[in-house]
Amino acid sequence: MRRSAPGAVGSRVMAMTTVDQILTDIVRREGGLVDHPADPGGITNHGISLCYAKGIGLDLDGDGDTDADDIRRVTPAEAVERFREDFYLSPRIHTLPAALQPVLVDWAVNSGSAPPILALQRALNQVVATAADLFPGLEAITEDGRIGPRTRARAQAVLDQVPAAVIVNEICDARVRFYRALAGARPSQRVFLRGWLARANAFREVVR
Repeated sequence: MRRSAPGAVGSRVMAMTTVDQILTDIVRREGGLVDHPADPGGITNHGISLCYAKGIGLDLDGDGDTDADDIRRVTPAEAVERFREDFYLSPRIHTLPAALQPVLVDWAVNSGSAPPILALQRALNQVVATAADLFPGLEAITEDGRIGPRTRARAQAVLDQVPAAVIVNEICDARVRFYRALAGARPSQRVFLRGWLARANAFREVVR
């Protein structure tokens, strides 16, 4: 879990339309070197935590291991590229309709790709179930936190019938619940809750 600084982010996020803008903004908000005692990820630089760096074998100083020295060498450009690969391309968020990508990748960088993809799948199933007249014969897709052909096809089918904002707002609701549950289960993380909720709510859209 990467921290997220509190603040007024709504208008800035709503003006963004591309994943590159979202990733650049994430890195900008995370700032430089931070070693917050409540952050289980450890020392962090431009959003790259020591825990995450060890998971991907990041060795920027070429000494054969991953430690705080590697974190200190992380640049903003390096962070953006790592996030693009691991939280956008690898989980196949880039294969979904463009209107859904920013809200998903922003959450994925903060919490991993499974929670936002699960939220998407549940939102798609909910829309199909509650508006059955628009989707005759469609069965629920598997909620497994992974993007495959059925999830891609269902996302497009739903967006052909309902505004993307409906799905985006459902994902925002799920993200808020996720963070509140996390803060409830881990009291040490409550210090980050305000920033997490501000970021989640910043992606809400008006349904037109």
